[in-house]
Amino acid sequence: MRRIATLSLAFLASVALTGTALPTANAATPNFRVGIQFADGGGNYGVGVERLTGPASFGGGGTPWAGDSDNYDPDGALVDLALTPSGVLAGKDFRIGAQARESYGADGPVLYTGWASEGGGVTDLVTDSDGYDPDQYRVFLEVRPWSAPYELTDFRLSIEVVDQGSSGSPAFTRWASQGGGKSAFALDPDGYDFDGVKIGLEVY
Repeated sequence: MRRIATLSLAFLASVALTGTALPTANAATPNFRVGIQFADGGGNYGVGVERLTGPASFGGGGTPWAGDSDNYDPDGALVDLALTPSGVLAGKDFRIGAQARESYGADGPVLYTGWASEGGGVTDLVTDSDGYDPDQYRVFLEVRPWSAPYELTDFRLSIEVVDQGSSGSPAFTRWASQGGGKSAFALDPDGYDFDGVKIGLEVY
């Protein structure tokens, strides 16, 4: 797994001795939004509308609720690392969250990855209040100032689909340095009516 690299021990020692402020990290991190989309039939039909957060440079935020074309028990899910046409995200830290619900409004909790400055990671299972076949999901992009002694070089997103405790293979976006974009549709082992998703933020 690609990870963020620490500054040298010599540099950190010099910071401790001189009181010099740490440099601003992420000077060249591309600005981006996060999207999510669902489908039926193993991702082959019944594709719903993709929902996107706001740009990270404007604080991100949450998407509207997303589902497959009939907003009922989707079979496949993808995540989108949608880079903006221009601009960079200087000095900002971020994490990704998600929430699920039934069509009648039984919402589950919002669960987050770790912050990029903490190495990212994968959420716990995002599901609705009864943990069974949610109909809709939404994702969140939360942003704060970067203050850790690390520099973010690259990152990508992933999504994993889980049904009755069994996970399918995670689907990954391309790295931000490769242009980001949508993952493939992630499926559970039988490709039918999953119980939740796990969202991942992998950093380097």
